[in-house]
Amino acid sequence: MLKGEARVETVHNDFDFKKGKFSGEFFWNDSVEATEYLDRHGIAHESMCWTQVGYAAGYASYFFGKLIVYKEVQCIARGDKRCRVVGRPAEAWEKDDDTVRFYRRHILAEGKPSALQPQTMRTTTLQQDAPSGRSHAEDPVAAILLEPVRQRLDRIAQLTDIPVLITGPCGSGKCMAARHIHDATHGTAAPFARFSCSEITDTNLLDMVGDQQRRGRKPARGEEAATTIVLEDIEKLGAAIQRQIAGMLSDGRTGAGDRLRPRLIATSTLSPHELASLPHLRRDLFYAFTALPVAMPALASRPRDIVRLAQAIMRRLAPAYGKTPPTLAEDAAAWLAALPLPNNLFELEALMRGAVLTAHQNPVTASTLETAAHGLGMQPHSPGPNEALTAVLEQAIEQGGFAIDDLNRQIYQMTIRRAGGNVTQAARMLGLSRAQFAYRLGQISNAGSS
Repeated sequence: MLKGEARVETVHNDFDFKKGKFSGEFFWNDSVEATEYLDRHGIAHESMCWTQVGYAAGYASYFFGKLIVYKEVQCIARGDKRCRVVGRPAEAWEKDDDTVRFYRRHILAEGKPSALQPQTMRTTTLQQDAPSGRSHAEDPVAAILLEPVRQRLDRIAQLTDIPVLITGPCGSGKCMAARHIHDATHGTAAPFARFSCSEITDTNLLDMVGDQQRRGRKPARGEEAATTIVLEDIEKLGAAIQRQIAGMLSDGRTGAGDRLRPRLIATSTLSPHELASLPHLRRDLFYAFTALPVAMPALASRPRDIVRLAQAIMRRLAPAYGKTPPTLAEDAAAWLAALPLPNNLFELEALMRGAVLTAHQNPVTASTLETAAHGLGMQPHSPGPNEALTAVLEQAIEQGGFAIDDLNRQIYQMTIRRAGGNVTQAARMLGLSRAQFAYRLGQISNAGSS
């Protein structure tokens, strides 16, 4: 059986979007975070489901347009029978509540002022990035992340008509790459919007595209509107929307009589080869986006850049917390370079935020990073098992009769058993995104049944 981060059981859930009213209490049974902590470190002195609590708070805050604070009041990691969380608007907690003060001072301080504005159902699908006047190339973190593909992105930016496919694991910088193409093509002030393909319906796509055209500057005669549309997780597009987009690409229109077409960029955690094998994805749509595909590498393949990114992240975060940007000690740099980071930049940013907040000395040491990593369930890479595996593989190849398909099947099936059926945890073990692991596991299962 496949499972997620936790099995949620509602105690009570009272909400009213129009009045901004919310009060919720839930049990999180079989929490992955708490279970992982217990298995690795034993009983904790505090609740450990930090990622899940943060996700719940962010998700609720976005929909209600104001700060919703969740607290984990019971946690199996500290010896309770099960995890229990309570969520309320910030003003419903005590006036001087430490958690609320932390959210206001540190979490909201980093976000845009508009981050918690009331949203409609349409804007949950369309994410409109406000013009910043600053290119992503000026952001040190983005500059480092995009180095391996920078020349290709600049080349694509010169070809304003072609759609683009950007692939890579979760957190590898796909959206940053899309934004770089947009900024280099149209400038930072032009509209840039992202669609979640799993939420687009056949009744709102053209309306949304038209809305983006109206937000852009009025184009001169014969000139296309300077706007970019990013289709996130293109493999999740429904058949009707695929037909609409294929039509837009084939005739250069966004609607009847409208010659203005936005720049379309698609992203996916699947590789082009994996996308090509999907039976539900239209061939004409796939090939339209793959003229100049961009593959964002995982951070695990860039150990030196992990250290550079960590330093850039600390320089960016420290002033927001009223601290002097720290540096990394040699043992900390070595520890970071060995970190698998299956969620790439997302995971690295969370780790370095924890390090900046908890560091009591400069430079930051490996011990500080380990402490920050424990709450995230992160562990440095151990070379021992990999070296042993390499020796076994070399021996099997030399002896002959080696079947790569059988090996892949054993690896994925062994990992899913080891993770107790939890796809997210199994994917993390192999350094893959959840979507990549689920796709490959499905391919193996289908091959076995046939």
